[in-house]
Order: sequence, then structure tokens, then C-alpha cells
Amino acid sequence: MPKFVQTVFRSFFVTVLMMAAASLPAQAAKRVALVIGNDTYESVPKLQKARNDAQAMAQALTKIGFDVISAQDVGRRAMSRALVEFEQKIEAGDTALLFFAGHGFAIQGTNYLLPVDVPAAGPGEERLVGDASFAANGLADRMREKGAATAVMILDACRDNPFAVKGKRSLGGTRGLARMSPSEGMFVLYSAGSGQAALDRLGDNDPHPNSVFTRTLLVELAKTQLSMVQIAKRTQAQVRKLARKVGHEQTPAYYDQIIGDLFLVPEGSRPKGRVIAVEEGAGPSVLPKQGQKLAALPPGIAKPLVNFSRSNAGWQVNVSLPEAATQFGYRIGEKGEFQDPGFFDHLDQRTGQRMPKTYFIMPGDQNPTTIYVTWRDKRGEQADIFPVHFNPGGALADGQKKILEQLWTAWLSFREWQGTTVYFTHLISYRCGIREVRYGFNDAPADKVWPLPACDPAKPHTVPQNAKIYMKIPRKTAAMSVQLTYADGTKSQVRRFNVVK
Repeated sequence: MPKFVQTVFRSFFVTVLMMAAASLPAQAAKRVALVIGNDTYESVPKLQKARNDAQAMAQALTKIGFDVISAQDVGRRAMSRALVEFEQKIEAGDTALLFFAGHGFAIQGTNYLLPVDVPAAGPGEERLVGDASFAANGLADRMREKGAATAVMILDACRDNPFAVKGKRSLGGTRGLARMSPSEGMFVLYSAGSGQAALDRLGDNDPHPNSVFTRTLLVELAKTQLSMVQIAKRTQAQVRKLARKVGHEQTPAYYDQIIGDLFLVPEGSRPKGRVIAVEEGAGPSVLPKQGQKLAALPPGIAKPLVNFSRSNAGWQVNVSLPEAATQFGYRIGEKGEFQDPGFFDHLDQRTGQRMPKTYFIMPGDQNPTTIYVTWRDKRGEQADIFPVHFNPGGALADGQKKILEQLWTAWLSFREWQGTTVYFTHLISYRCGIREVRYGFNDAPADKVWPLPACDPAKPHTVPQNAKIYMKIPRKTAAMSVQLTYADGTKSQVRRFNVVK
């Protein structure tokens, strides 16, 4: 083929490919959703239909092609993790949808979505609610920051003030949620207008499993030919009509910052969806598997306290948790499975379940390592995995120092036999925590040094046979003073011991 013809052919071939690519539909961006429904609030009034609403919405979104993460009756910890999992699925160009059914509350123009463990709050405690909840504006920003081309928020959370207390002043004084000003690319739909309360049901005899708003919205979502604005307007009209039948004013509000028409189901794009359940509170009590990573906890979650106690038999590790737990687990080192120490044979009044053991044993020759601890709270939600660095030398000295401080009255003991004898046996037994022992008689300063044998990490509490453990004291001695210099360089108080004869 002549060179000129080859060049023309190549040019024609490239042009055809470009035209063909242009004629093909663009690669369909994903559609992902997070659906949350909270009914069983612990410190504010419980709801009846939010969980049903979330289940029905998850099924509806799955049917029209969304990949759905479903979280129900979740505390702040599990809700945070569900949000992180949702964010990790969002990629540039995707459509991201967040549906929340539960209590919502407006504080100074900011709307907060409440997890089931939100604490009760009164006047002046707005910050307490804000710190324990999730700002709707912040969640919207997080979706956009992950690159979502379109972000949709549907909030069936405009119910009565959850902090209202009959006959008393309550936190806040308005109903419903505040007006929201979404950024470009956002569509927000509320179950009621600003200052309105959304009906959970039409009355005590209403048999429908869903709230007035969600039951109406579900019907409109099934009409896949409708744009989001059309869905919102039809939902507005029908909800208003239903609410007025029982003498209530409720008109869902929407805020549209989408350029053009938004269709949740683009024409010709009907991929199969799936539901991923992350109902941590309802799941089985299973500790993390090897290599499993948990999303970071929200700020403000207290860390456990860990103490090491050494005997000649080995190490006991005692863990004090920052909250009531229904299961505890630990792992020694970077590899292996988490171990469950089991339960005590009594109930924890805070959870109504058996109290988990939060201590375990390690061998006395355990090398320096990192220990990982975790637990499940009273809702069964997985806590974070906390690392604890173990240094046997430092832990031994620190543990013995704590015991010496707590039991200082046992430092010396006196015995009368052919004069008075003072024994230093207790201090020798805990010598791995001591650098120096000084003592004095009566009102004299503690300037005399008592010799201690070297620390034996293998048998730290054993008293060597050649150790000097006692001495005769002068007859006129009425008291002795003792001061310790600990292994970490700090000094104890000067302790006074009256001589018992």
C-alpha cells in the first residue's frame, strides 16, 4: 500500500474510532447509597417507623440500581463507620445518596442527625448534642469532597423536639430542621418544611409500617421516568394532602442545586444493585479477624487504661474499658486472631448481659511487643482496635512502684526478741521498682542506705538467700523514717513508722 494511502487510511481509521467512541454512551458512573434508620434511642423518645423506613428505602434503591449500605439502630461509633464505608465507595463522577430516618435537631441553623446513643440535654447544653451527632451540612460536604458529581440527601428527620421535657424548659424551641443551602451539585429533600414537624403516622390506628413521608416517597421513586424535582413535587402534594386529613400541616421541602434535570435512574442505565448491611448493633458478637481494619472512631471516644501486674508465675494484664461492654478481645503481637477471655458468672446491670473478663495472662518471659485490645459496647457495636506497647522492664518497675505506693505501711515490720528487730523484707520483694532505700532513726533525716539485691526479672519477688533482710535497732528508737528512690528516678514521700515493741 502506498505511503500516502497508508497515512490517509490511518487518519480515517482514527477518526472512525473517535466518532464511534463519541457515539457510545459514557461509562456509567456508579450510584451508591447509605440508608440509616434509628428507632431505639436510649436517652430521648424512641421512634416506631424509622427502621421500617430505612429497610423499605434500601429495597427501593436497590431495585433501581443503587449499591446500598444499610445501617439501623446505630450509635455514633457504628454510624461513623457506616459513613466512612459509604465515602470509600464514592468515586469521581458518581451519584451518592444519603437517606436518614430518625431524630434530627437544629441548633443555631445547623441540622444534626442523631445516633441512638445521643445523650439527653437541657438548656445550655447544645454543644453536648452537637459533639454527639452528625451535622447534615458536613455530611453533604464529605460526599462532594469524595468527588461525587451528584449528591442527594433525603432526611425524614423533621419530627418533634427530641429533647422536650413536659412541664420543664427544654433544649431548643422549634420544630423540625432548619433551611439548608446546599452547594452546586446537591439535592436535598426534607420530610417537612422549615419549622414543621413530620408525622411518624396518621394516628394511633394507622397500620402502615412507614412514616407519612417515606410511604409517599417510595411510591414516587418507583416511577423511574420521573426527575428528582418531579418526585419531590409529587411527594409534597401527597404528603400535604394526607397530613391535612388529621389536621396537621406538613409540606416536604426540597433544595435543588443541580444543573439540569436529575434522574436517579438514567435512561438506559439499569445495573443491578445490592445491599450491604452494617447493623453492628444487631449482628453477631464476633471479634475482628486477622488483618481486619476498622474505620477511625469519632473524636471524643475515651481510650482504655491498661495495667501490668507481674508475679513469679507471669504477667497479668488488666484492662479498664471506658464504657460498658458485652465482649472483650485481645491479640498479642501483629499476627494471629483476637482472643476472647470469656465472661464472669454475673450480670452487668448496665447491659443486662454477662460481664466480659477484661484481663488475661502472658508468660513471664514475654518479649517487648504491641498488644491490641478491642470490645463491643452495650449495643454490640465494635470499638476501635487500640494498640498498647509492652516493655517488660518498664512495666515491671512501674507495676511495683504502684504497689509500693499503695501499700507503703508494709515497707517495714518490727519484731521484739532480745531487743527490737526491723525487717525490710517487703521492700526487697519489690526491689525491681526501687533504685535506692534510705532510712533514719527518730527525728534524724533518712540518710542511711539499705542494701538491695539486684533485680531478677525471671523471679522478681523471690528474696535471695544472701539478702540482708533485717537488723537490730538502738534501744531508744521510737520511730524510723524511710524514703524510696524509684527505678524511674522519682522519690517517695518520707514515711514515718512508729516502732512497735
